[in-house]
Order: sequence, then C-alpha cells, then structure tokens
Amino acid sequence: MEEKSASTSRTRDAAGRFSGPRANVEDVPRLPTFPARWVLEDPRRGPYLVFWVSDDEKIAWALKMAPTQDADVLLVTLETGQTQRLMLLRRPLPLGTGKALFYLCPSCERPRRYLYRLRSSLTGLVDCFGLQCQRCAGLLFTSQGRYRDVLLSWTVRTMAHTGEKLPRWPWDPRAVSDPRLVVLAGLASLSEGA
Repeated sequence: MEEKSASTSRTRDAAGRFSGPRANVEDVPRLPTFPARWVLEDPRRGPYLVFWVSDDEKIAWALKMAPTQDADVLLVTLETGQTQRLMLLRRPLPLGTGKALFYLCPSCERPRRYLYRLRSSLTGLVDCFGLQCQRCAGLLFTSQGRYRDVLLSWTVRTMAHTGEKLPRWPWDPRAVSDPRLVVLAGLASLSEGA
C-alpha cells in the first residue's frame, strides 16, 4: 500500500486533532431552493428579493433573484452589483410524485440543495466569491473534527432523553416579490444594518 503525503501541513493540537481556523456551516447564511422555486413558478416572472435577517431584526445580507429566458437558469444580483447565473437541476422524487429542485454549484457543478454566501479563509469568513456549495466554500459541520468529552456527551444524552434539542441556527432567508413588503414589515434597511 502506497503512503499518501499531505500537500499542506495542518496544525494539530496535543491530542492530534486539527486545530486551525474553521467556519461552521451552521453559522453561515445559506440559500435553499424554495426562493428559486417561487421565482420559477410565479406567473408574473418578476424578480424576488431574498434577504437574511440577523438576531436584532436587521437585514444582514440580501440579493435579487430573477428569472431568465432559460427555464433552468436564474440570475442573482448581490448587494455589490455582482451578478451570477445559477443553473438549476430537477430530479424526480422516488415515488414519482414530483420533482426535487437543486442548484448546480457554480464552482464544482454538482447538484446541491443549498448554496452559501460566505467562504472560509485563513482570516475568517469572506464575502467575495459569490454563491458556492458547502464543500467549495470550505465550511464544516460543527460535529466534524470535534471530540466530545465525558461532560458534553452526558449533556447531549440527557437533553435527548428529556426531549430537548440542541439549538441549531441555520441562516435561512426570507423572500418577497415586492421589496415594499420589507419596509411595511418594519425591518431595518441594509444601510442601517451596516
């Protein structure tokens, strides 16, 4: 068996686990497929405002999602003015009762249920590469590469036994067909949130 050598050296802690900078996928805004489905199924064929709200009810990020002439392509415009074409893929559901909608990741071109706004870098999270899948953005799940000590394992088992769940705060967006609805709802504007 041939021994593989790592192309890059990873920092390890005393227990031998990876201990470098990381970004957890649960802490990053994600774009699910429901806004794309709404844009595609809207007979008016107008753009939708998709936005993410922070804990203090201010708009943290936003984008415009609009249909194109091609039924399986959406045009996404970020706050910076950068545009990105998102290819969509429809796959039949197992019982043949409908079709599941997937994004094709712009980087690796694989079908994905979610795309992410931010990317992991050596200095933290950055927002300059457009939308990407979890793998291309370098994001890991919280449970990846973590050791559960005895106390944490006991806490998780106890909470599972009592029916409580550990909170997971996915950054799922909201979407509206008319941006005036955001103002009427009383959400702060992007300029106030910055």
